[in-house]
This record gives sequence, C-alpha cells and structure tokens, in this order.
Amino acid sequence: MEFFAFYLPQYHPIPENDAVYGAGFTEWDNVLKARPLFPGHYQPHVPHKMIGCYDLRNEKFLCYQHDLAYSFGITGFCYYYYNFSGKTLLERPLQIIRNNNSIKNRYCLCWAHPSWYDNTKGPQAIFVRQEYSQSLARLLFSQIRIYLEDKRYLTINGRPCLLIWAPERNPLMRIYAEILKEESLRQGFGELFLAGVEAYGPASPSQFAFDAMVEFAPNWREENHVSLPGERPVQIDYKKTLNFMTHKEIPPYPRIRCTFPAWDNTPRRGLDGIACTGIDPRAFAHTLNYLVEYTKIVLPPSLQYVFLNAWNEWGEGCHLEPDRKYNLYYLEIVKKAAERAYPS
Repeated sequence: MEFFAFYLPQYHPIPENDAVYGAGFTEWDNVLKARPLFPGHYQPHVPHKMIGCYDLRNEKFLCYQHDLAYSFGITGFCYYYYNFSGKTLLERPLQIIRNNNSIKNRYCLCWAHPSWYDNTKGPQAIFVRQEYSQSLARLLFSQIRIYLEDKRYLTINGRPCLLIWAPERNPLMRIYAEILKEESLRQGFGELFLAGVEAYGPASPSQFAFDAMVEFAPNWREENHVSLPGERPVQIDYKKTLNFMTHKEIPPYPRIRCTFPAWDNTPRRGLDGIACTGIDPRAFAHTLNYLVEYTKIVLPPSLQYVFLNAWNEWGEGCHLEPDRKYNLYYLEIVKKAAERAYPS
C-alpha cells in the first residue's frame, strides 16, 4: 500500500496569472492576505518557517520538499497537470522533478482540464479556455509521454496510470479515453490505466471507458452545513463530513479512497468560499486508519493506494505541509498510518 498526495504545482508566477491577478502573483498572495470571516475561523494559514513561502522553480527546495514527504510515508504524489488545447501551464516544477533522479517519490499526473476563470469574478470570467477534439487528444498523449517514460511513474498492473479530473466535464471523454489508450499501446507503453477523479459526486468508470475512479475529499452535503441559509461563507462540519464519507456504500466499481486534513477556500474565494469547522487532527487520523483497513479488504492488490487531499493546497486550507499552528502534527499522523499500512 502507498499514500499518494495531490500536489499543486502553482507556486511560481506565470504570465497568464500576472495578466489577471497582477505581476508576480502566486497562491501565496491569497494565503497571506486571508483573514477570519466568522468567530473561531482559523485564518491565515502561515507556512512553518521550515518551508516558508517557497518558489517551486527552486530545485533545491523541491528536493527538500519531496524528501520531507517521503520521510513521513508519502511515497507518491499526484501532480495536477494543466494542458489547455496543447498549451501547458505551471509545468516548470514538474519538468524539474522529472529531470532530477535524486527525488525518490513515485508520481502520476492528473489532467486538470476545465477552463480557468478569474476567482474574483466567477465562472463566467474565463481567461484560459479549454477546447476538446480528437487531434487534441492525440496531442495530449504526445505531451505527457515524457513523464510516462520515467521509471518513477505510477503503473498499475504494468499500465501507466493517468487521472482525469471531473471526467464528466469533458464532452468527448469516451473518445479521449479510446484515443489515449490507443496511443499508449501504439507507442509501446501498454494500455493506459485511466482513473477519473470524483470531484463532483460518484460516477461509474464504465461511462467514460475508464478503469477506476478516485474519491475526492471532501464530499459536500447540505445536511452537514452548520451555517444558516444565505450565510457567507458556507460553513460545513468537518467531523460529520468525515463520518459521511467513511460510511459510504461500497460502489460496484473500483474506487480508490481519499481523505483530507481540512478545507477552507476562503483565501481564494472570500465570502463565496466554503470552510470546514470543528477541524480535529484526531478525526483525520481515525479516518486515515479506517481507509487503510478498507483498502486492504475491499480493493485488489493492484489498487492498494490511499489518496490524500492535499499536500499543498494552501489556498484551500487543505495541506499536509506544516504550518505554524500544527507544525508536523499531520505528517506524524500520516507516518504512523503508513507504518501500520506497510510495516518494515
């Protein structure tokens, strides 16, 4: 069994973000300016001094960061991969990692394909638009090929694993699946193992010609809201959310499980955000240990993975990286769970 954490490769400026949010913008701008919006609201999340507000173009830091994760039992990362009609964004950290063989962590890509929009204006304010076509599906494979060639790249039963975020939002998803698998076979990698991320609710992999799904945490349930109707930001009970997710029925398809340490995207979305209340690391530990046992019992040997959301989603208050409040507490929880999952 292995723990894979979702990883945001955003923490460096790019022209596309500069044009919308201002010169030199990174997620740290949102993180550090965040303020409490209701009583007991934990904001801002300030990175621990051992990592600081890093720049992911710094190869030395990338090595340190990955070594830190590995030492606490996170042996794999799932990097968000932003490819818009053949144009890749935020790829520089991935390129550095790909070319540095001293980094031990295994990895896979998650194609985060939806168009980008201005968070300050809402979903209609698109500034990087995604297009879909058969030719673009073939181009996509040609651009991820360099990662599939890496010996650290995740394979399942010898098949390179590619995750796709919210596959239902790609109107040509089945065609993409067929082309990606065809290209993978034709170019000597074997058939791709495709897994969809259940970002907005459960979905069977068969409807997309996929092989499995990956649960995304948290699941949003109105009955777990603790804020009043119309109150902003929306507040959701953390423990109730974990309890709901823990007790979901086993689906009739392979689903890799996932959990999360916290959630609060108000740094990114302000009063339009969603924040979990009642955050408790002990509840995270209990759930993670449950998912380890669930995975051992329910999933086949080839799918012994637990996903964690996330390593470094600071703008969503969802990070295992140490901050000044919890220090290394969450990583120590992961390490203890990893020792139970795969004892030395």
